[in-house]
Amino acid sequence: MAFSLLAACGGANSRDVTEVAATGDNGVSLRNLVDTPIAGDGAERYKLEGVAIPTPSDPRSRYELLRQRRTAAGTTIAILRQQRGTKVAYARTELDCEQGLFHIVGVADTRAHVETYTAHDGPLRPTEGMPLRQELSRFICERANA
Repeated sequence: MAFSLLAACGGANSRDVTEVAATGDNGVSLRNLVDTPIAGDGAERYKLEGVAIPTPSDPRSRYELLRQRRTAAGTTIAILRQQRGTKVAYARTELDCEQGLFHIVGVADTRAHVETYTAHDGPLRPTEGMPLRQELSRFICERANA
């Protein structure tokens, strides 16, 4: 779900994350992130409580907004957690709420790692035809404008 944030790019971990989570067309699938080797067991030392995001398009998973902030460029960076059963995965996303654009800039097994690992799924782009990204974007943008 590629942000204006390029913090801590590089390193073998970043490349490995991209290769594991990437789909065939340079994309990262949020819906199936917990099914990849990137997902962790959810046993974090200090688990941050998030705000549940309604996602009717993916009723098997629970998505939470952990943190969001506005960038100097006017986009929004959001840290998301996906949980399905005992598996947990995190994504760092960038949104342009005014233009309705979204992309993923990082995925990882813990919140700490998602802040530094990169997994670009390409540039910011429309969410048309992607119901999960539309639901996530709508929720995050409504909170950003509240």
